[in-house]
Amino acid sequence: MPDAPSRLNPVFLRLYRAGILVAIAWLMHSQHRWFMAQEGSTLDVSRIRDFYPNAASLGPRDPDTGVQRVLDGSGIVLGMVAQTTPLSDKIIGYSGPTNTLIACDAQGKVIGVRVLRSDDTPDHMAEIIRHRPFFNSFKGLKLGDTSSRPKVDAVSGATLTSTAIAEGVLRRLGQQGTSLRFPDAITLEEVKTLVPEAATLTPAKDRAGMQDVKDTAGKVLALVTRTSPASDAIVGYKGPADTLMVLDPAGEKLVGIRLRKSFDTKDYVADMAADSYFMNLFNGMSMQKLGTLDFAEAKVEGVSGATETSWALAEGLKRRAAQLATAATPAPPWYTRITWKAADWGMLVVLIVSLLMTFTSLRGKRWMRWVHHALLIGYAGLFSGAMISQGLFVGWARHGVAWQSAPMLVLVAALALITPWLWRRGFYCHHYCPHGALQQVLAHRLKWQLKVPHKLGKALEKVPWLLLIFILVVAMFGLEVNVNALEPFDAWLFRVAGWGTITVAITGLVASLFVPMAYCRYGCPTGALLKFVRYAGHGDAFGKRDVAALVLVFAAVGMLYISRM
Repeated sequence: MPDAPSRLNPVFLRLYRAGILVAIAWLMHSQHRWFMAQEGSTLDVSRIRDFYPNAASLGPRDPDTGVQRVLDGSGIVLGMVAQTTPLSDKIIGYSGPTNTLIACDAQGKVIGVRVLRSDDTPDHMAEIIRHRPFFNSFKGLKLGDTSSRPKVDAVSGATLTSTAIAEGVLRRLGQQGTSLRFPDAITLEEVKTLVPEAATLTPAKDRAGMQDVKDTAGKVLALVTRTSPASDAIVGYKGPADTLMVLDPAGEKLVGIRLRKSFDTKDYVADMAADSYFMNLFNGMSMQKLGTLDFAEAKVEGVSGATETSWALAEGLKRRAAQLATAATPAPPWYTRITWKAADWGMLVVLIVSLLMTFTSLRGKRWMRWVHHALLIGYAGLFSGAMISQGLFVGWARHGVAWQSAPMLVLVAALALITPWLWRRGFYCHHYCPHGALQQVLAHRLKWQLKVPHKLGKALEKVPWLLLIFILVVAMFGLEVNVNALEPFDAWLFRVAGWGTITVAITGLVASLFVPMAYCRYGCPTGALLKFVRYAGHGDAFGKRDVAALVLVFAAVGMLYISRM
């Protein structure tokens, strides 16, 4: 596909090509979020009957915790279920997040785990689903139990994906659980008794179990939560109580409380609620202070005639405040959240060697090339499988980059895109890709070589670009097509590879015996993408590929508009 001889300022040409990639990634991300919003996370009762054979219906989803009660035909509670979304939506495995169902008994203990939907690699997911010990390792854990953090072994060959699933499940289990004693969610009417200007209640962002109280203009007036289920086991004279807690907009100080419901003696409860001194005693306290308050030292006295009932309410406030104070602890620096694995140090060595081969004269030494090929094929390929692909890029564009769970893979992708853009060097295709290295080893091993006719060769060179366009269409329309099967890279992780990617890999390698670098030249959409990014120097021109890319961006915008009509 020859380029038209149209010269542009080199800086502008580079920025244009980078901008095209950013625009396409943003469009994929925006379209996928819209698809997810349309699909929602509604759970059909048929999906849980393996765990609850007598399940007839599901109760409403708790807006604070995402937990639903499972009911039989008589309305008896059989257990509770929760989905890891939206907590897991930003936990990226290899190329995307996974929504997992957690099934619990009536006491909140896990009886089973199941994948509901995954945007990760299908071959990796298939290997995880076959590995039952991974799912069984969650059994016996309990909703709301933040103290128990079991060791969950990742599935070999699908480490990133299984680790992401485990993190999503453990995060959801660590959230405030639902309460069977006090199942009713907080209502706007009861909040108005303490915040008269309240107009709406919405779940607070990144604050589990809390809701924003907003006025008619959308301004946040306060945050509200309740003491249940933290207070469910605190018995006053005869039973536990659930108390509404109103906090300031920052969620740091208590503004007011209101008793929601109590199983204690009615007279004692009435006496306590009528004691304005006691009901306002904790107002103004920070969550840190209230969560560690020593009642005796602070001379907190119960209501006369309802001492045990008032003590139970105060203890419930203390326990919930302690939870909120812990949750409000500042997040550690971003670099401490990166998960480094022992294998990453070996990958770092491979990357350093590959960079030396890219930027120094070492690539001219025969012995160094063989050492380099051995590292790429043996370590980066067969052992690590750390290769970029269109499936990976599409997943990251839709959901975000997995910089925390796969830092070395992100570094490989960054170098693959940046080096041809800034330094005109083909780092990835020429000096890193294990599949390309194996093709170089196989090249000219047979005496008989196939000469591809010029016209046929020109036609075949368009195949990678057509595949690239096809993948873009698949990604924009959210079609159920396994784009990883269009490339050979997953085949290097042969334990989890599907037949599609294995077929592409074997076909490409066999072809390279007769036509050197056959797959790279005539079949690789990832190589085509990197060719588009690469700046070839002052002779480079704004050509047909650049025009086609711009047309595709406008077509993608059109598809976005049409799909949302």
